[in-house]
Amino acid sequence: GAPSPPASGAPSVSPGEQPIDNLEGIDGRVPIALPGRIEVYAGAVSITPGQPLTLHVSTMAAGYTFSIERLDATLPSGGVVVARSAARNGHDYRSLGTFDALDRTARANWPVTDTVATPGWAPGIYIVTARDSKGTTGQAIVVVRTPVLAAGQPTFVFPALTYQAYNLWGGANLYAYAGPRAVRVSFERPYALEGGLGFWGKGDDRILRWLQLRGLPLQFTTDYDLSLDPPAVAPRLLIIPRHAEYVTAALRDWVEQHVNTAGDMNVLNLGANGFYWQVRLAAPRTPGAPLDVVCYRSAAGDPYAAHDPALATTRWREAPLNRPEGMVFGAQYVAVVGNGYTRYGLTVTDRMPAELLAGTGWQAGTEIRGLLQGEGDLVYPASGGIAIMDGQAALATGAPLTTSVTIRTSPAGARVFSAGTFAWADGLEPARVALGVSAASFDRFNRNVLAWLGFPPSS
Repeated sequence: GAPSPPASGAPSVSPGEQPIDNLEGIDGRVPIALPGRIEVYAGAVSITPGQPLTLHVSTMAAGYTFSIERLDATLPSGGVVVARSAARNGHDYRSLGTFDALDRTARANWPVTDTVATPGWAPGIYIVTARDSKGTTGQAIVVVRTPVLAAGQPTFVFPALTYQAYNLWGGANLYAYAGPRAVRVSFERPYALEGGLGFWGKGDDRILRWLQLRGLPLQFTTDYDLSLDPPAVAPRLLIIPRHAEYVTAALRDWVEQHVNTAGDMNVLNLGANGFYWQVRLAAPRTPGAPLDVVCYRSAAGDPYAAHDPALATTRWREAPLNRPEGMVFGAQYVAVVGNGYTRYGLTVTDRMPAELLAGTGWQAGTEIRGLLQGEGDLVYPASGGIAIMDGQAALATGAPLTTSVTIRTSPAGARVFSAGTFAWADGLEPARVALGVSAASFDRFNRNVLAWLGFPPSS
């Protein structure tokens, strides 16, 4: 039977962890094929400047080194290396992994192998690259967050909760790729995707690069940190990159308060399918580790739901939550576009404000090709959202699919731009996709969007 739910607001505590007997998984059901190459994960989702950064490294090789780089597109190299290690002795810690048969949570449980001092590190996105003496490489992504967000600066939100929801390291995530899906996932493990970088190379990297090259004075935080400690003062512009699908009640409440009630925070959402599932944060296995992410993806299946329905881990738009995500973004998820990889175009509508078209040469009927891909959102009528571009696509079955690029002004006066596609970032790097319009015009449109949101770019 399900454990009794905890008191409201308390972490939901996991059933006991079970050790992995071998790298095949337990009960013969879960494939646990841990890579033979070096892997690394950080001991925290984010740190503040000056806070020590702990790393957990496992390798089959005798030795390894690592370097840490802060991404900065304004530099010719694209970043600055802030730390390099001396040669370190390697250890293979893969046998320490555990897998919980009840909630299907995989954890690496590797010891801290390295502690890095961070005095003087600027807030930003940092990439850890570890190389071992066998020639293999593993990476990790770390956010050095802005300690106290200032109202006047745009803030880039790293969507760590969604990165972790999709993380298949150890054989299970919140999806069902390798057997039944997990209902709880842990930050105590590397990201399986992209050699340890998760979704970063899918578009978030291009979004950050474009913003830096336009001279925005960015602050940095994560959805995890906004969930744990929502700031008293909201930044004037919150920037959500490609995919923030999983969010906590604390984060959703904070965004709605400042967008819909106070009206003192605008939102630039450069992705799709945002704020789709509610999650809770729960006590980790290791004291001091980041909290786990819990999502049953069903109110009926969530033992907590009967005790506190408002925290049920289901779709925000469904009972008992009944809080459609379109009431934040002006649009909300409708479907996977095509087969998930097919590209479609977006057509400017006659509801596009002139100030967003200024200098682009675009007009109603202008098509921007190739930017609708992955998942698509559609304008949500009750929200005041306005479809400024229409996506004309198809489902995998061939049935027609309409999506929207959307703007919204909340009753309190806050402004929201929502791209409604996973591939908007591709247009920010001209060589990546044939837009059918000039790269300069697409750049100008995005500059106009920033100006509409209160932050005209300086470069």
